[in-house]
Amino acid sequence: MNVHPQFAETLALYAMGTLDDPQDLAELQAHLGTCGECRRELEALRADTALLALSATGPQPPARSRQRLLSAVAAEPRMGRRAQKPFVVGRLRSRWLSFAPIAVMLMLAVFSLLLWRDLRNTRFQLRQARAQVEQVQAELVKKDTELAEAKMVRDLLHAPDAWPLTLVSKKTPPQPQIKTVYSKQQGSLLLMASNLTPLPENKIYQLWLLPADGSAPMPAGWFKPDGKGNGMMFHKMSAGVIAKGFAVTIEPAGGSQTPTMPIVMEPAAG
Repeated sequence: MNVHPQFAETLALYAMGTLDDPQDLAELQAHLGTCGECRRELEALRADTALLALSATGPQPPARSRQRLLSAVAAEPRMGRRAQKPFVVGRLRSRWLSFAPIAVMLMLAVFSLLLWRDLRNTRFQLRQARAQVEQVQAELVKKDTELAEAKMVRDLLHAPDAWPLTLVSKKTPPQPQIKTVYSKQQGSLLLMASNLTPLPENKIYQLWLLPADGSAPMPAGWFKPDGKGNGMMFHKMSAGVIAKGFAVTIEPAGGSQTPTMPIVMEPAAG
């Protein structure tokens, strides 16, 4: 018993129905009324006592032996007759000696019951410990596998012949894109376009520089892509112009001084 060990022996005797001491019986019953842990222990002890009783059941003696035992008991003299016989020194036995074998058997039964309980609890704890060890081993194997995979990924990324390649859907058409390289000190701008929509003969794409001071957009050259939507343009502007961005519109052939809405290409967000 883990919570109230002072009741271990009396609880085992009570479970077997052999607790005769009135004071111990009263104290134990009062304690059981307030302690749920001891009540559960009592139910478990009663169940174990029933199992122990079933396991100790032996074969029934033959009827002939039983009859012979009853005849021998009937032939014994009664108490009244024994009182009339003279007192013989050396044949008197103390009363407690008659109950000694019963007490010994009772103590052995209590000891066996408690030992059985401890053995069962120990086996349960061993099973729990074994399950915990197996779980820890499984986690260690999983971590070792993850570390090995991470090492292989690292080795692949740092391999001298590593070849990065991006795959795209064949059904999705390539998106129009314009890249610009601008130097305010040199006043030079390079534009590279790809996958643009083809335009009629009288239309062109025109690039506009958006000044950082918030003034009106400045023409920065125009271009017309080839049949695949690709194009390139180099434009020279006044040095020192500070741009906060660029935009593209569709204009008449020859270009315009002010943009014609809407804007068809602008810087990506972020």
